[in-house]
Amino acid sequence: MILERRGITLTRNVLNAINTARKAFEIESFPGDFFERLMMGNYIDKYKLLLFKEDIDKLSGFIGYGVDGFAVICVNYKRPVGHQNFTLAHEVGHWFLHKGKSISDDDKVLGYTSDSIEKEANEFAGELLYPEECLVRDFHYAIQQDLFIVRNRAQLGSYVDQLCHKYYLSFEMVLRKLLYRNRQGKQYGTVRKEIEKSLGGKIAESFDKNFYVPNGNLPQYRKLMKPYEDLQKKVDILVQQGKIGKATGESIKIRNGVKID
Repeated sequence: MILERRGITLTRNVLNAINTARKAFEIESFPGDFFERLMMGNYIDKYKLLLFKEDIDKLSGFIGYGVDGFAVICVNYKRPVGHQNFTLAHEVGHWFLHKGKSISDDDKVLGYTSDSIEKEANEFAGELLYPEECLVRDFHYAIQQDLFIVRNRAQLGSYVDQLCHKYYLSFEMVLRKLLYRNRQGKQYGTVRKEIEKSLGGKIAESFDKNFYVPNGNLPQYRKLMKPYEDLQKKVDILVQQGKIGKATGESIKIRNGVKID
């Protein structure tokens, strides 16, 4: 089976990976905030996944593998919310499609790339976060409301912003998807400028700035502490059981970024 999307063809391999991921993470339609969905349960033991948020400079994220089959995914928290969410889905795509292969991804890779492995991960992430059936429904609503007419650019901008918050995606990604569906894919730059002109300012200035611009005062733009807390608990149990000494336990914590009181 091959799913045809406007400009994208999803192969059986990618579709199978998406369906497997939806079943594993109990996603009925779309995950929304993918981080929040993972945090709902004990994902570390359930999925054998260690998920970190760190400042990793020019990288958007990476995936690697540790002992006992654990996957390690790290996402750069100094990126907007939508970018972080897509990065997480992209790395999970590598996990389901290219398991065992450690991969580092910069911002460019998460856009348009000719690399076959990265294209698969992007297609996985795009369909997982914003399924075709949702895109078709949203596009039909936009058509019914005449949102693609030039005089309605401000309304189109507001609609795209709503969808960004619904699916936890960037403004660019949602707008591009709608425009491609409307056979206006090459007009993205022009349409975005017209939207901002109608709104009287940049997207981040017109809507929820914290969604589009990293703000270190908010939890979504900080380290994810759960993996460190989990590591500390596991090490403490080993010390209590006498399997490792206290000094060894503290050394393990320090090497892995856990603060010692």
